[in-house]
Amino acid sequence: MAGVSATLGMGLVIMALEISVKRKDAFEPETANALIGAGRDVMRELAGDADRDVLAFQDYMAALRLPKASDEEKRHRKEALQRATRGATEAPLAAARHMVEGLRLAEMAAPLAHAHVVSDVGAGAGLLEGALKAVLFNVDVNLPNLTDHETREAWGEEREWLAREGIGIAGRVLDIVAERLGGS
Repeated sequence: MAGVSATLGMGLVIMALEISVKRKDAFEPETANALIGAGRDVMRELAGDADRDVLAFQDYMAALRLPKASDEEKRHRKEALQRATRGATEAPLAAARHMVEGLRLAEMAAPLAHAHVVSDVGAGAGLLEGALKAVLFNVDVNLPNLTDHETREAWGEEREWLAREGIGIAGRVLDIVAERLGGS
């Protein structure tokens, strides 16, 4: 669901830019149009991330259902669970990367959006930030179960960076929007 929320958030940012560039008093329409294109690309990635997350969960559940009566079955099940855990960690990390990218676009969009729709950029950034926090919980729950220590450590560091980066960008977007709305 976090991916769906992020997709909706990115959609709000794009909508605000699309409305803004159609106005006679559009500010930097070429830049805004480039952001619209980039935003659509991110939105497609986010929609795909939601699907990949569902598939990763299904793979994990399938691995849990594998038989474990014999030593060979136990070994096979353990390997399948580790592959599924890796996928269930990798999918939300990829989604988090796209969410941070969407937040970067929202930060660039906030000064370009018309005053009547800049609130949509803020709302979009809020959805992206909330989705980022939610998807990182999926990383948190799976990361300790990875047996590859190097991967676990690298992904843990990336998870922390994505959280800090995303929250920082979202805060800046909300500050820009609040300022543009008159400091509210």
